[in-house]
Amino acid sequence: MRNQSRLIFRSIFRVKVSNPKSGALIGYVGDVSEFGFKLLSDTAIEPGSHRDLRLRMRLAENELLQIDLQASCRWSGVNEKTGYFEAGFILEQPSAEFTALVEKLRIMRNAFDEE
Repeated sequence: MRNQSRLIFRSIFRVKVSNPKSGALIGYVGDVSEFGFKLLSDTAIEPGSHRDLRLRMRLAENELLQIDLQASCRWSGVNEKTGYFEAGFILEQPSAEFTALVEKLRIMRNAFDEE
């Protein structure tokens, strides 16, 4: 059972997920909470696998947020509506940077919703 609320992105292309060593794009974050995220990808990811990942998000024209983290895939499957593979990841190590990202996204979402 989920203990924290998720932020669901209206545009899946907001937060890119890549391999930090090669820079190859793995997919995009579909939703995020303080402890993990849902990855949308063109390829399947094996549940139980551990990955080094890099999350990148452009906050403003000259501001790019980049976080390297380690996460484990808890579940995966295909979304029949979109055709994307979806995988649920949980952070292996709590990260102040990741928590700050989620908080910044919550603030941005609230500001956008108030407009």
